[in-house]
Amino acid sequence: MTQNNDDIFNLRDLAIERQQARDHLKEDFSQTKERLRPTNLIQNAKDKALDRVQKTGKIALQGVKDNPGKVASVTAAATLLALRKPLTNFFIGRKAADDNYHINDSED
Repeated sequence: MTQNNDDIFNLRDLAIERQQARDHLKEDFSQTKERLRPTNLIQNAKDKALDRVQKTGKIALQGVKDNPGKVASVTAAATLLALRKPLTNFFIGRKAADDNYHINDSED
């Protein structure tokens, strides 16, 4: 009789464990399904991208604070590079205007 009772308790324990495993599986499946919804995936990607941009910005800002001279030099060089055509046209036009002024001045 004791053997029978032990078997019954073992079967009952197995049934309880099986039910708990099913419940956990259902819960895990529900969580996974929720995480894989397109809106949640998009929001997660946005959050990760925002975090990366913020970290990169902090690193860049710290680099600017640590090296202000280098940053100023690079900024000046980039500005001159970007404005090379307008500056060239300005100085060429100014030189041509000065040459015309001297030519007209000598004719008087």
